[in-house]
Amino acid sequence: MARLRKFAIGVAAAAGAVWYARAVTRRNAALVRPRTRDANGNALPVSVHTYDDGETVEYTDVGEGDVLVWIPGADGPKETFGYQLPRFSKNYRVICADLRSRFDESDDFDRFVEDILELCEAVDVERFVLIGQSLGSAITLRFASLFPERLRGMVLCNPLARLSYEHVGLNRTLLIPVAMATTRWLPTELSRALARVWCRLGLWLFDDSPGSEALIDYALYTGPRTVSPRISDARVDRLKGSDLGSELSGIHVPALVLKGPQDLYCPVSWALEIVDRLPDATYVPIPGTGHCSHISRPGAFNTALEDWLSALGPDAGSDSMGGDA
Repeated sequence: MARLRKFAIGVAAAAGAVWYARAVTRRNAALVRPRTRDANGNALPVSVHTYDDGETVEYTDVGEGDVLVWIPGADGPKETFGYQLPRFSKNYRVICADLRSRFDESDDFDRFVEDILELCEAVDVERFVLIGQSLGSAITLRFASLFPERLRGMVLCNPLARLSYEHVGLNRTLLIPVAMATTRWLPTELSRALARVWCRLGLWLFDDSPGSEALIDYALYTGPRTVSPRISDARVDRLKGSDLGSELSGIHVPALVLKGPQDLYCPVSWALEIVDRLPDATYVPIPGTGHCSHISRPGAFNTALEDWLSALGPDAGSDSMGGDA
């Protein structure tokens, strides 16, 4: 009888776990990312582009003037730049697409570069400043290496030129999957409470900055919960085995490197190495921030970027057409 009771409890527990996993999967799948809105509360326009291999992505193209093309990190949503696109669209034409979610077996890291080229050709953009966050910074570097003539400048936000986790340390390496799992799979308020712990520990995308609540909101409603880890992992996998460091000395595109000093995921040493090897690079730390400076301290981030763009000056030869106003 005791064995039967234990068996019944085990079956009930397993059934409960399956039910919960399915319920949370449905919850996450049903999440709708908050739209990026301007100062008047109006949602920025969203268009759809289908790449030559049939993959379809959403993108925002708004504003007029010199063009800024933005590339998200591994989570991939254009809404990651929700604090930047409305502000910069007042003086520039800003274009930002979601990263692709599907890859063919033959697709390598250059698939991202090809996507940028294809989208820019579709919207009649020839020259632009390319701005990449995290994995997007590696895409930016690769684009600059292959097509420097298309770029007026590039901005590398919490950048990396290769993948490595050796610097993270065993304890943090073990805790990062826990932080990811609790963010994606627990009830929202419990996820939020634990995310505050991850902020204090500086794990993953979290940091202990005054803007940590904005990071938590991003994780719960815009980034990791709305993107399957299978998809974000597939994006990161395209960089595995590559080291873009060998290409840096040949990239003469003016560069701005924006760095959160508390970032333990892509450490400061990586950013400084990139700055040292690029022929024309400026390094600006965003104090008090970690891996997502553009979310946790958008004011300081935006000001640093605006100052650099102002020093870069206008593109007198630009013939790109304006986006939606």
